Amino acid sequence: MVDDAITRDVEPLLAQLPVADGDMPRVTAVPDSFESFFAETRDPMLRLASLLTGSVSQAEEAVQESFVRVYERWSSIDDPGAYLRRAVVNRCTSWHRHRAVVRRTDAEVARAESYLDRPAETDELAAALAQLPRRRRAVVVLRFYQQLELADIAATLGVSVGTVKSTLNRALAQLRGTLG
Repeated sequence: MVDDAITRDVEPLLAQLPVADGDMPRVTAVPDSFESFFAETRDPMLRLASLLTGSVSQAEEAVQESFVRVYERWSSIDDPGAYLRRAVVNRCTSWHRHRAVVRRTDAEVARAESYLDRPAETDELAAALAQLPRRRRAVVVLRFYQQLELADIAATLGVSVGTVKSTLNRALAQLRGTLG
């Protein structure tokens, strides 16, 4: 069977992990107190989070935040073990998503920094663009950087062509005043 083959291939890898058999207690009844629940489940949850994140410090943070969530809802949780486990997995998943965003942002910053060898006039224009309100800046960039037609800008921003025209005129007037 395929499952047996997968199990045979995976078992040696699992044996190398720092989690012993029976290490993950299953809390079937509501523990006497949050303190006893914490003492019983903290280490196994740290190991779970460490395996999911690959980082001890991130694992500690994820587990700590998860225990806070459990504590806040302690009186209304039917199965605190399952709730805690789900919370730890969710925090680790969020951490991975955040890391992906940070990596993308770092790559974008690196690309943006490659433009640092530009003339001083460009820096002045970038500073003036940064002072524009969000919609005005978007219209200017879409019109002159992306070279979109007014109708395409309107569709992109979800506004009418007339709004794009008036916004562009106001933005250009503000830029003229700033660059002056």
